[in-house]
Amino acid sequence: MQFQNNTEQKQFLAYLVSLTLLFSYAELLLPKIFPFFRLGLSNTVILLSFALNFKAFFLLLFLKSTATSLMSGTLFSPFFLISAAQSFASGFFMYLLFKIKGLKKLISPYGISMAGSALSAITQIFLCSIYLGKGTEALLAPMLIFSIFSGLITAFFAQNLNIPQKAPVLNDKLSFSEAKPFSGYILTGIIIAGTAIIFLTRNIYFLVAAFISSLIMQRLAGRKIMILPHISIWLFVFISSLLTPSGKVVFSTGFFSVTQGALLSALEKALKLSSAGALSQCAFQIRPKEGTILALSIRYYKGLLNVCRNTEGNIFKKLKTTLSATEL
Repeated sequence: MQFQNNTEQKQFLAYLVSLTLLFSYAELLLPKIFPFFRLGLSNTVILLSFALNFKAFFLLLFLKSTATSLMSGTLFSPFFLISAAQSFASGFFMYLLFKIKGLKKLISPYGISMAGSALSAITQIFLCSIYLGKGTEALLAPMLIFSIFSGLITAFFAQNLNIPQKAPVLNDKLSFSEAKPFSGYILTGIIIAGTAIIFLTRNIYFLVAAFISSLIMQRLAGRKIMILPHISIWLFVFISSLLTPSGKVVFSTGFFSVTQGALLSALEKALKLSSAGALSQCAFQIRPKEGTILALSIRYYKGLLNVCRNTEGNIFKKLKTTLSATEL
């Protein structure tokens, strides 16, 4: 893919990043068959961006992870590290499969998508096991099964939707709310320091207080408190921890035993992750500096979101209409 100048390339990359945000939004409109798993529809854009050169593709993966975490409020939490690692691992692997000569005849876009989804699941489980313990590895099988399903869905979207080769014209009325640098630095410092204190503390009572305080700060920052993400975190942590028995047996049935040590460990780890996640939500108010690709991406996303929300019909019609827009 060739660009006439750096400005055109910057605009197109920003547009692609905004599309990953749009597809993440579109995923919310689909019925949740598995409430605790995400399809990862934003990877549809990655599947349609293999024509980019390696440098531009690398930048797209980085900006996708950063923009998604910034908009979702997880930029300063452990979830950003996992998300970024998943994105780079699966993205590079799919890019490599696409670029290898002769392989196109052996593996279809569906196969490339499923392979990328599978590697994403493996990366997530591996990183989680470092913090949660080896019990997490027992969850790899169901994660891989779901990754096959999500890979098929993502490839279906990629095969039936086309991304324009040129970014649409931005309307000057699409304002960009930029946070004041000084206040942004202070908020970032508070979040990082608070997260560090949370993960260095093992006292359950302190962690409970930290969790409640983080939820209060999240609400004061103007972010709605979503219960489902915390439930999914706690289920994931407790299941993986209970699969690694430790200490006195509290309950036993068949070949499965619930131990006191595993319960306390799971409670501590779940409180830390939930507290850090809630505290990181405060970063939603931080906005990148005007003129950067991230700032331009958010402006494009606002325009795309307006078109998508104002289009009637099913999700495919909404996306097709939005992708065909030449001016936002």
